[in-house]
Amino acid sequence: MDNIEPNHTSYDIKNNQIPVVQEEVTQSQRWIEDTISKISEWLDWLRLELPKTKEQQEKEVLELVLNWEHWKDIINDYPEGIILRFIDKYTFAFISKLTWNVNYFVDNNWEILFWLWNIRIRPFVENRKAFKYAWYKEKKEDWVYNMYKVEWKKEVWPIYINSPEYYTAWLDIIFYADVLNRLLRLKHNVETDKLNIELFIEWCSFKFEDLELFLKKWLITQEIFDYGVKEIQKVIVAQCSDERLIKLKTPVKESDLMKYYSKWYIDKDTAVECYKAMPREMRDITKEKLKD
Repeated sequence: MDNIEPNHTSYDIKNNQIPVVQEEVTQSQRWIEDTISKISEWLDWLRLELPKTKEQQEKEVLELVLNWEHWKDIINDYPEGIILRFIDKYTFAFISKLTWNVNYFVDNNWEILFWLWNIRIRPFVENRKAFKYAWYKEKKEDWVYNMYKVEWKKEVWPIYINSPEYYTAWLDIIFYADVLNRLLRLKHNVETDKLNIELFIEWCSFKFEDLELFLKKWLITQEIFDYGVKEIQKVIVAQCSDERLIKLKTPVKESDLMKYYSKWYIDKDTAVECYKAMPREMRDITKEKLKD
């Protein structure tokens, strides 16, 4: 009897007629194919979820900046070109190729976080007092605004412009400028508009107590006060762990949270978040209970 292979048709070699091979698809093969398909889908998803490199992020945000209508007038001021440098998560430095100075800090949605030229002319930044309180010194050297860390009135080390430290230095400078500006307004009873309150709160130096004091002295309206409460709610958790407020001896303590909660400034969930964020030494109510 001739041997006949299962699942294969006979063919005529002489006439070069080779038919399609019909293979039986077993249950095991189906399982393998399904598994390979699922693995392929998972790898596609993984590729999307993998964190992008700094270079990829810089390139993407730069493309957004260059193609966004709102940025066209700004870009026209830099015919020599610009580059973006990754600073930290969601933060990029906008740098002129002519001077190699940082002109803007932008986020990953190409929105401006702040413009350094605008910051440099703000009260107490222009006269350098905020630099002093933040322990930094800025010097213009060969077109570049270099930043130096200061300790006991001596320049200790330079800060690389395209670094997280440089960005943090400016956050501190803005913070102390706002503190000095706020104190000046209170001292001279300067009426304050919504924009100024918004700026004070944005950089974390302005607390609920400050808002109450401005209202008490009639420097803001009730409407601005109500607006301020909502804005401080956005930064209160960050304020609870802010070392700068602790150094100024104006920290947010556990007892403060109780007052905020009783006045409906914050809800219970926010109070819990704040409690978790604050250093142990700021948990003054818990300390007293432990002593008892």
